[in-house]
Amino acid sequence: MSAVSGWLLSITGVILLSVLAEFVLPEGQINKYIKVIFSFVILLVVIMPIPKLFGKGFDISKFFGNESILQEDYLYQLNADKLTAINTEISEKIHKAGLRNVEVSINANVLDKDMEIFGVYVDLCEIEYAENFGNKDITKAKAKIKEIIKSISLLENVEVSFNEFK
Repeated sequence: MSAVSGWLLSITGVILLSVLAEFVLPEGQINKYIKVIFSFVILLVVIMPIPKLFGKGFDISKFFGNESILQEDYLYQLNADKLTAINTEISEKIHKAGLRNVEVSINANVLDKDMEIFGVYVDLCEIEYAENFGNKDITKAKAKIKEIIKSISLLENVEVSFNEFK
């Protein structure tokens, strides 16, 4: 992405954010303050490339933090949301299969761009069996849970560990 398109994208993003904030916030004194703050931010985004055009070594990141930290935060949040969605999907499928109180934890590197998943830990200490599951066989329950976990593409080749003791 060129510098100009990145700059225009930044301006557009900040303006859209300010419009969204204006719709969400109630009318009153706080709305006026938010408008002033967003006006200041838009002004900063618009004038940010000007010192670079004149050859000055002005770097705004010295005042507002490092860009790599922002990227790590974004990557962390993105991967954490992805893990939460996977965990929710697994929990719903296990619940539909007739197993209750099964805790699933996914061990992954959420700061990695490709989010390497190391393993899945399943806690069966408080497991309860619903009528639609059939008999109370822990081996059958483990097999069903493992089948559910392996059905998710990101977890196909991941080790699944069980804890079934209180």
